[in-house]
Amino acid sequence: MAKKRPTRGKRPTATVWDRTRGWLFFQVKDPVAAAQRVSSLFCGGGREFVVIRADVVRGSGFNLVVPVDAATRAWRTALAEVQKAVEERAAMTARVIDYHPTIPHQAHCFVTKREHKGFPLPEYYPPGRHPNSPGANPWG
Repeated sequence: MAKKRPTRGKRPTATVWDRTRGWLFFQVKDPVAAAQRVSSLFCGGGREFVVIRADVVRGSGFNLVVPVDAATRAWRTALAEVQKAVEERAAMTARVIDYHPTIPHQAHCFVTKREHKGFPLPEYYPPGRHPNSPGANPWG
């Protein structure tokens, strides 16, 4: 009787739902101007990548932090687009390897009165912790 050859498991095809999340850390001469340039990417990328925001920070070796969510296949493209907008290579990149909560959209957020005034959305009224996160006051 002939021996059977071991079957190789099929590798799943990567899709836009296979995501990589992480942060790019920069030390730039003018972080506010760089953040404004990055803001042009906030509405781009489609389902391939999302540039979440650009935070000007103080207290570390970096002064600009840019969180990114990308389809795994588009991760390098997303990084290149952000670096092109900043006009400098990231000093450090940190990729997420384990998510808590495991479904990221279950995480909570805090919307300030100033943020709500600048971009009023009914689902975030009243401003504060959302969605019903610990410490949220449903009575305003």
